[in-house]
Order: sequence, then C-alpha cells, then structure tokens
Amino acid sequence: MKKVIITGTSRGIGFELAQQFAKNNFQVLALSRNSIPLENLKLNNTTFKILELYYRAFEESISTVLKAKNPKKFLLFTESLVFLSQKHDKIIDDLGKDSIEASQILNEYLDIRLKLRIELEVDFPDISGEEIEKKITPKTKIISITHLSNVTGAILPIKEITELAHSKNIIVVVDGCQGAPHLRLDMQDLDCDFYAISCHKMYGPTGLGVLYGKKKWLEELPPYQGGGGMINEVKKDRISYGELPNKYEAGTMATAQVIAFDQSIKFLESVGIENVMKHEAELVEYGQELLQKNNSVKLIGNPKNKGGVLSFTIEGIHPHDVATILDEDGVAIRAGHHCCQILHDKLNIPASSRASVGIYNTREDLDKLNDAINNCKKIFNQK
Repeated sequence: MKKVIITGTSRGIGFELAQQFAKNNFQVLALSRNSIPLENLKLNNTTFKILELYYRAFEESISTVLKAKNPKKFLLFTESLVFLSQKHDKIIDDLGKDSIEASQILNEYLDIRLKLRIELEVDFPDISGEEIEKKITPKTKIISITHLSNVTGAILPIKEITELAHSKNIIVVVDGCQGAPHLRLDMQDLDCDFYAISCHKMYGPTGLGVLYGKKKWLEELPPYQGGGGMINEVKKDRISYGELPNKYEAGTMATAQVIAFDQSIKFLESVGIENVMKHEAELVEYGQELLQKNNSVKLIGNPKNKGGVLSFTIEGIHPHDVATILDEDGVAIRAGHHCCQILHDKLNIPASSRASVGIYNTREDLDKLNDAINNCKKIFNQK
C-alpha cells in the first residue's frame, strides 16, 4: 500500500485530497491544526496528527527528502503538500542543536530515516573545525548549525566551518537568530549558504524575519509559498516565477514591520556593533562571576568564546518557578528548553533559566538578578 502525507486537511484542497487518497487505497497521514472534520468521516487507512507550529519545519524536511534520488512524485497545492514515496533512505547529518517533529513523522511513517548525528559533550568544549570534521561522513550533505548558542552562549567559528564544508561540497545553513544582534556580520566573509535572522532579537518588531541565501541557491530552489507578486506568468500548462527576491515574497508584505525593522538596524548602527559586543562581554563576565559564587546555582556551559547569554539552574527549584518568582522581583528572564530540548535531556534537567544581556543592561541589573535569585532560594529554603 502506497503512503501519502497531506497537510492542511481540515478544509479545502487538503480535506478533499485526503478523502480521495483514502478511498483509492492509499495509507494517508493527515496533518492539520484541526483533525475533527476529517475524523468525523471515519475514513479507512487514515492516521491523524495535529501540528500547530511545525509547518515550516515540516516543509523544510520534505524539501530535503525531495532531493533524494528516488522520490516518485510530489504535488504542491495551496496550503497542501502531498509527497508520494516508496521506501528509500535519506541520511541527514545534522550538527545543529535539536530535532523537530517533522523528522519524526517522516521516520515513523514513510520509513525515510532522517538520522540526526548529534554529539553532545556535557562539559561543552569550544567547537572547532577539527571537531566538526570528525563528524562529517560521505553522506553529509548539509551542516545546519547555530552561530551563537541560545543555551550556552557559545560562539561557533562559522567561517572556519564553512570553509571546511565547502571543501567537501557541503551546504552550510546558519541559525543566526541569537548571533545577529550580538555579533558583527559579514556574509561575504562568513561565506555560508544561508543565514536566518529573527528581527525581534535585534530590537525590532515580532513576527518578522530575514533569510539570507546565496543567489545560486535562491535561483535553483522552488518557492515554498505561492501568491501575489511572486508570480511572473501563469498559463494553463506552465508557470514562471518573479525575479529575486520576489520569488519568495508571496502575498502582502508586512510593510509596517519592515519599516520598523529598518529603524532598529539604524539604531544598532548608531550604537556600533563593536560597542555592543564590548559592553555585553563585560556584562557576561561580571554575571558569570556573580553566579559562580552563588551556592546552589549552576551555570550551563562555560565556553571561552561566549555571547550575551547566562543560562543556569538552581538546585531543588524548577526553572519555571525561578522565572515566576524573579518576575515578581522585577527581573525578567526566560525559562524552558530555549528551542533545544535534546540538550536538556542530555543534561538530565527538565529546563533551564536564561538571563540574556543587551545594550540596555547594566551591572546593577545583574546585581538585582543575583539578589532576586537569593530571594528565590529563601522562599524554597535553599542555602
């Protein structure tokens, strides 16, 4: 029995396609935010899975699989991606930080094995190009890696890693969401193939991001979304797309957010990224000294090349409780997995607390953080 994955099955094309494939003896995996409409039809050969925020990740995994030698057929519809495949292996050596649910779906449902090659050291040594090279195999096609870890604060040598990867014809995709607001960026110097930025971390608006990509890849890759100005010409038997960057900018642009982000960039430029880096490095050093002297507080990672992140745990107190109590003392931190649950599982901790420093912070803020931590420890009778 052939298998098919269909997204957006709560309504429209996806809803209709799921019914047609199920009736024609396909094993259907139906993905949507709402499974009830399709479940009510009580179709045979149909499995349901609810996805809320994983569509983009799922599409990225699918696009990788489609580059395998033997995918049989795929159909791309508005809000609905259908991928038909017979059994075949596709290996991904992922030197990045965490797995995604999309990979698990492909693994369990289509017997397409996305092998995540993740080597984690509890003492978090600084990662070098030599360490990366040891983990590369002949099957490695993409290295997806963070520029600045949002858990340990480690700054990775992206230029060195890219030079190594390109010498082996490996594509480099960099998660720069944490790196962009804290480091000087020069895409020509780094030479990576893709670099992703989250605008709100650069003092900009939420809901907006930037993806840098080398022109050759942007020209070769198909658009992930259709509509509006990304179309050049549509005929009954063919379609052509607009010139870059229009090819990837379907629909109405978030104009207000883009204008606001322009001002954020000008603000950072007026401060000077070198001044930002110097200020944050001083704060991180001071913050580490404070927290290392605080009993029951354990810092996560101590890389030599570290950005503006201080992640920690307090013995006997859940990080979510820490964040709640600190908030009452006027100290805002983040608690959770920080998009890196596998690392927390490796450390055998449920989550961690993270204090991020920026250009607006001072030593007095870190003193207040330390005082709030001490108050939290008193509440839980910790020394």
